[in-house]
Amino acid sequence: MGNNCGFSVSALGPTHVILEDVAIMRSIPNITIISPCDGLEYYQAVFAAAEIEGPVYIRAHRQKIKRVNSENYRMTIGKANIMRNGSDVSMITCSSMVTKSLEAAQILSERGIDAEVLNMSTLKPIDREAILKSSIKTRRVVTIEEHNIVNGLGTAVADVIVKEGPVKMKMIGIEDLFAVVGSYDEVIDFYGLSGPKIAGQVEEFLNHNQA
Repeated sequence: MGNNCGFSVSALGPTHVILEDVAIMRSIPNITIISPCDGLEYYQAVFAAAEIEGPVYIRAHRQKIKRVNSENYRMTIGKANIMRNGSDVSMITCSSMVTKSLEAAQILSERGIDAEVLNMSTLKPIDREAILKSSIKTRRVVTIEEHNIVNGLGTAVADVIVKEGPVKMKMIGIEDLFAVVGSYDEVIDFYGLSGPKIAGQVEEFLNHNQA
Protein backbone atom coordinates (compact mmCIF):
# COMPACT_ATOMS: atom_id res chain seq x y z
CA MET A 1 0.00 0.00 0.00
CA GLY A 2 1.19 3.50 -0.81
CA ASN A 3 0.47 5.89 2.06
CA ASN A 4 0.24 9.72 2.05
CA CYS A 5 -0.09 9.84 -1.72
CA GLY A 6 -0.56 13.02 -3.69
CA PHE A 7 -0.40 16.18 -1.57
CA SER A 8 -1.54 14.43 1.62
CA VAL A 9 1.34 15.88 3.64
CA SER A 10 2.23 18.81 1.38
CA ALA A 11 3.20 21.04 4.31
CA LEU A 12 6.29 18.84 4.78
CA GLY A 13 7.63 19.81 1.37
CA PRO A 14 8.39 18.11 -1.96
CA THR A 15 10.38 15.27 -0.39
CA HIS A 16 7.13 14.04 1.21
CA VAL A 17 4.81 14.63 -1.75
CA ILE A 18 4.07 11.50 -3.77
CA LEU A 19 3.18 12.32 -7.38
CA GLU A 20 5.05 9.59 -9.27
CA ASP A 21 3.86 6.34 -7.66
CA VAL A 22 1.30 5.36 -10.29
CA ALA A 23 3.85 6.01 -13.03
CA ILE A 24 6.30 3.65 -11.36
CA MET A 25 3.79 0.96 -10.47
CA ARG A 26 2.14 0.86 -13.89
CA SER A 27 5.36 -0.52 -15.39
CA ILE A 28 5.26 -3.64 -13.19
CA PRO A 29 3.81 -6.59 -15.15
CA ASN A 30 0.43 -7.98 -14.04
CA ILE A 31 0.06 -5.57 -11.15
CA THR A 32 -3.37 -4.31 -10.06
CA ILE A 33 -3.49 -0.63 -9.05
CA ILE A 34 -6.42 0.62 -6.99
CA SER A 35 -6.99 4.30 -6.16
CA PRO A 36 -10.11 4.56 -3.94
CA CYS A 37 -12.14 7.76 -3.68
CA ASP A 38 -13.63 7.51 -0.19
CA GLY A 39 -13.61 5.46 3.01
CA LEU A 40 -16.17 2.94 1.80
CA GLU A 41 -14.18 2.26 -1.35
CA TYR A 42 -10.94 1.94 0.66
CA TYR A 43 -12.60 -0.64 2.89
CA GLN A 44 -13.81 -2.67 -0.08
CA ALA A 45 -10.47 -2.33 -1.89
CA VAL A 46 -8.61 -4.09 0.92
CA PHE A 47 -10.88 -7.13 0.78
CA ALA A 48 -10.85 -7.14 -3.03
CA ALA A 49 -7.04 -7.05 -3.02
CA ALA A 50 -6.92 -10.13 -0.80
CA GLU A 51 -8.72 -12.11 -3.52
CA ILE A 52 -6.31 -11.15 -6.32
CA GLU A 53 -3.49 -13.46 -7.33
CA GLY A 54 -0.43 -11.34 -8.01
CA PRO A 55 0.85 -7.95 -6.88
CA VAL A 56 -1.61 -5.25 -5.81
CA TYR A 57 -0.95 -1.57 -5.06
CA ILE A 58 -3.55 0.48 -3.19
CA ARG A 59 -3.00 4.23 -3.40
CA ALA A 60 -3.91 5.60 0.03
CA HIS A 61 -4.66 9.28 0.65
CA ARG A 62 -4.25 10.79 4.12
CA GLN A 63 -6.62 13.75 3.86
CA LYS A 64 -10.21 13.44 5.06
CA ILE A 65 -12.36 13.07 1.98
CA LYS A 66 -16.14 13.40 1.79
CA ARG A 67 -17.96 10.11 1.19
CA VAL A 68 -19.42 10.08 -2.31
CA ASN A 69 -20.61 6.47 -2.54
CA SER A 70 -23.86 5.20 -1.05
CA GLU A 71 -23.97 2.32 1.42
CA ASN A 72 -25.11 -0.12 -1.28
CA TYR A 73 -22.12 0.65 -3.53
CA ARG A 74 -19.97 -2.35 -4.43
CA MET A 75 -16.57 -1.81 -6.01
CA THR A 76 -15.55 -4.14 -8.84
CA ILE A 77 -11.88 -4.43 -9.77
CA GLY A 78 -11.31 -3.22 -13.32
CA LYS A 79 -14.66 -1.43 -13.59
CA ALA A 80 -15.29 2.31 -13.50
CA ASN A 81 -18.24 3.77 -11.62
CA ILE A 82 -20.31 6.49 -13.29
CA MET A 83 -20.82 9.11 -10.59
CA ARG A 84 -22.76 11.49 -12.82
CA ASN A 85 -24.21 11.03 -16.31
CA GLY A 86 -23.60 13.73 -18.91
CA SER A 87 -23.41 14.39 -22.62
CA ASP A 88 -21.02 17.32 -23.19
CA VAL A 89 -17.72 16.10 -21.74
CA SER A 90 -16.33 13.01 -19.98
CA MET A 91 -14.46 13.81 -16.77
CA ILE A 92 -12.43 10.73 -15.80
CA THR A 93 -10.85 10.83 -12.36
CA CYS A 94 -9.99 8.87 -9.21
CA SER A 95 -9.10 9.13 -5.52
CA SER A 96 -9.41 12.59 -3.93
CA MET A 97 -10.24 14.19 -7.26
CA VAL A 98 -13.62 12.45 -7.54
CA THR A 99 -15.06 14.85 -4.96
CA LYS A 100 -13.42 17.84 -6.67
CA SER A 101 -14.63 16.70 -10.10
CA LEU A 102 -18.20 16.32 -8.88
CA GLU A 103 -17.98 19.83 -7.47
CA ALA A 104 -16.66 21.06 -10.81
CA ALA A 105 -19.43 19.22 -12.68
CA GLN A 106 -22.04 21.02 -10.57
CA ILE A 107 -20.45 24.38 -11.38
CA LEU A 108 -20.38 23.48 -15.08
CA SER A 109 -24.04 22.46 -14.91
CA GLU A 110 -24.90 25.94 -13.71
CA ARG A 111 -23.13 27.23 -16.82
CA GLY A 112 -25.12 24.98 -19.14
CA ILE A 113 -22.46 22.27 -19.53
CA ASP A 114 -23.53 18.66 -18.94
CA ALA A 115 -20.48 16.78 -17.62
CA GLU A 116 -20.20 13.05 -17.09
CA VAL A 117 -17.98 12.00 -14.16
CA LEU A 118 -16.32 8.57 -14.02
CA ASN A 119 -14.55 7.24 -10.96
CA MET A 120 -11.71 5.13 -12.37
CA SER A 121 -10.84 3.47 -9.08
CA THR A 122 -8.85 0.71 -10.81
CA LEU A 123 -5.98 2.26 -12.75
CA LYS A 124 -4.64 -1.09 -13.89
CA PRO A 125 -6.32 -2.97 -15.46
CA ILE A 126 -8.23 0.07 -16.67
CA ASP A 127 -11.85 -0.08 -17.79
CA ARG A 128 -11.43 0.30 -21.55
CA GLU A 129 -15.11 -0.29 -22.23
CA ALA A 130 -16.25 2.52 -19.92
CA ILE A 131 -13.70 4.95 -21.38
CA LEU A 132 -14.76 4.24 -24.95
CA LYS A 133 -18.49 4.27 -24.23
CA SER A 134 -18.29 7.65 -22.49
CA SER A 135 -15.86 9.24 -24.94
CA ILE A 136 -17.89 8.15 -27.97
CA LYS A 137 -20.95 9.79 -26.39
CA THR A 138 -19.35 13.12 -25.43
CA ARG A 139 -16.49 13.29 -27.99
CA ARG A 140 -14.36 15.19 -25.46
CA VAL A 141 -12.45 13.80 -22.48
CA VAL A 142 -10.76 15.47 -19.51
CA THR A 143 -8.76 13.47 -16.96
CA ILE A 144 -8.22 14.87 -13.46
CA GLU A 145 -5.61 13.44 -11.10
CA GLU A 146 -3.60 14.37 -8.02
CA HIS A 147 -0.50 12.97 -9.69
CA ASN A 148 2.08 13.86 -12.30
CA ILE A 149 0.48 13.77 -15.75
CA VAL A 150 3.47 11.73 -16.98
CA ASN A 151 2.35 8.08 -17.02
CA GLY A 152 -0.55 8.60 -14.64
CA LEU A 153 -4.31 8.26 -15.10
CA GLY A 154 -4.33 10.62 -18.07
CA THR A 155 -1.71 8.60 -19.91
CA ALA A 156 -3.57 5.35 -19.20
CA VAL A 157 -6.80 6.82 -20.58
CA ALA A 158 -5.01 8.32 -23.59
CA ASP A 159 -3.53 4.92 -24.40
CA VAL A 160 -7.05 3.55 -24.79
CA ILE A 161 -8.42 6.51 -26.72
CA VAL A 162 -5.52 6.82 -29.16
CA LYS A 163 -5.65 3.13 -30.04
CA GLU A 164 -9.38 2.59 -30.18
CA GLY A 165 -11.34 5.82 -30.57
CA PRO A 166 -9.48 9.14 -30.92
CA VAL A 167 -11.31 12.18 -29.50
CA LYS A 168 -10.24 15.57 -28.17
CA MET A 169 -8.59 15.17 -24.76
CA LYS A 170 -7.08 17.26 -21.96
CA MET A 171 -5.11 16.12 -18.89
CA ILE A 172 -5.42 18.06 -15.63
CA GLY A 173 -2.73 17.19 -13.09
CA ILE A 174 0.80 18.13 -12.11
CA GLU A 175 2.94 19.26 -15.02
CA ASP A 176 6.13 17.19 -14.50
CA LEU A 177 7.61 19.23 -11.67
CA PHE A 178 8.34 19.10 -7.95
CA ALA A 179 5.67 20.37 -5.59
CA VAL A 180 5.56 23.66 -3.73
CA VAL A 181 5.13 23.79 0.06
CA GLY A 182 1.79 24.69 1.61
CA SER A 183 -1.38 23.39 3.22
CA TYR A 184 -3.36 20.79 1.29
CA ASP A 185 -6.09 23.19 0.17
CA GLU A 186 -3.56 25.85 -0.81
CA VAL A 187 -1.50 23.45 -2.93
CA ILE A 188 -4.56 21.87 -4.56
CA ASP A 189 -5.79 25.32 -5.58
CA PHE A 190 -2.31 26.39 -6.72
CA TYR A 191 -2.16 23.50 -9.18
CA GLY A 192 -5.68 24.05 -10.46
CA LEU A 193 -7.21 21.00 -8.78
CA SER A 194 -9.93 22.73 -6.74
CA GLY A 195 -13.51 22.37 -7.94
CA PRO A 196 -13.83 25.91 -9.36
CA LYS A 197 -10.46 25.76 -11.12
CA ILE A 198 -11.19 22.34 -12.62
CA ALA A 199 -14.49 23.73 -13.90
CA GLY A 200 -12.70 26.70 -15.45
CA GLN A 201 -10.17 24.51 -17.24
CA VAL A 202 -12.86 22.16 -18.54
CA GLU A 203 -14.94 25.07 -19.82
CA GLU A 204 -11.92 26.60 -21.56
CA PHE A 205 -11.11 23.23 -23.15
CA LEU A 206 -14.67 22.90 -24.45
CA ASN A 207 -14.68 26.43 -25.83
CA HIS A 208 -11.58 25.60 -27.86
CA ASN A 209 -12.81 22.18 -28.94
CA GLN A 210 -16.41 22.49 -30.02
CA ALA A 211 -18.06 19.18 -30.94
